[in-house]
Amino acid sequence: MPTITRFLGFLLVLAAAATAAVLALAYLVTPEPRTYTVPIDPSVLAGARPLSPPPAPAVTDPAATDATPASLPGKAP
Repeated sequence: MPTITRFLGFLLVLAAAATAAVLALAYLVTPEPRTYTVPIDPSVLAGARPLSPPPAPAVTDPAATDATPASLPGKAP
């Protein structure tokens, strides 16, 4: 079986060399300076309004917490 092991080792070395070559080429190529913003027409922004009504604040449930206050009846301080 040394032939299969040698072949798989060769494939591993070949894959590592190909990966190194692709990474080296990607490092050498400079990306295009491109912006992905689109100008927005002011007439569109004029009709914008805030969310109505605003979202309600989160309410914490005291029964869901592990801490028990000492003021509860039946609990020793």
